[in-house]
Amino acid sequence: MTSQTIVLIIFLTVGSLISIGYFIIQQIKRSQKTEDTVLMEWLKEMKGSVEKNTEVMERQLKDQRTSMEEQMKNQRDTLSQQTKFISERLEKSSDVIREVQKQLGGIQEFGTDMKDLSNILKSPKLRGGLGEQFLYEILENFLPKDLYKTQYKFKDGNACDAVVFTDRGIIPIDSKFPMENFKAMITAETQAERDRFKKVFVSDVKKRIEEISSKYILPEEKTTDQAIMYVPSENVYYELVVNTPEIEEYSKAKNIILASPNTLTYFLKVLLVAYQQHELQKHADKILKSLAGIKVDAQKFNEELDVLGRHISNTYKSMDGVKNKFTRLFGKIEKVQAIEPEKEKPLLE
Repeated sequence: MTSQTIVLIIFLTVGSLISIGYFIIQQIKRSQKTEDTVLMEWLKEMKGSVEKNTEVMERQLKDQRTSMEEQMKNQRDTLSQQTKFISERLEKSSDVIREVQKQLGGIQEFGTDMKDLSNILKSPKLRGGLGEQFLYEILENFLPKDLYKTQYKFKDGNACDAVVFTDRGIIPIDSKFPMENFKAMITAETQAERDRFKKVFVSDVKKRIEEISSKYILPEEKTTDQAIMYVPSENVYYELVVNTPEIEEYSKAKNIILASPNTLTYFLKVLLVAYQQHELQKHADKILKSLAGIKVDAQKFNEELDVLGRHISNTYKSMDGVKNKFTRLFGKIEKVQAIEPEKEKPLLE
């Protein structure tokens, strides 16, 4: 093999290698170009997808924001209503609390008044004055003023709390309030102490009964044979009448009638009814004469009613006659209106 041949072979080999390299490079470039194109398309698709997803996410975010705003608005409205409701309830609660405070103040004042009343009742003199005042109020409420008198004085100078005037005489009423030993009796802790205080209490009541009987039952001064001992306390009265028989017997022996506010009220009502019946009997003659005069007037009125009735009857009859005549006249008018005019005959047949 010659050198030329070797050179030619080398040249051909190099050319082949160059051709192959060029071909490979072109294929690589084409492959890169295709890859770039695919990559660009993929990027475009990715960009479009991202834009679409972005739009969807924006819409979703917008919807969520709108929904959140509505929810927040509803929550604010609800919170505002609840706040307003709570404020109104607090205002009402404040009013209730103020009212309760007023009532508590009233209760405190009432408690103070009751304490003052309790202090008053501790004094026998003040307690007696209170009993007298209760008696005066009952008399004022149930009897006319001319039937009773308070602080009625007898000739010996003794003054009775009140008297009631009746046809059978003057009924003395004196108020007694035996409370000290009664209160000690009901607050005693042992039976022996209760028995001891009850004996003292019964003795006090007997002294009051004796005092009323000796001072105010005075037939020579036109009093009745009995007087009333007014006990302003229902509890004390119940203890005397129900649980202490000896007091009832002693009072009967001394012509004293025990009365509580309720029993005195019933007694005064009975007296008022008796007084009214007496007044009715006393004026019975005047009433009968008045009734006789009313009867005469009624008879005259009846006669005048009869005359008026006759006049009315005659007027009715006259009115009925006039009405009948008018009816007949109206009928004649209708008949005249019903007559048809005769048709005119033609001049030439």
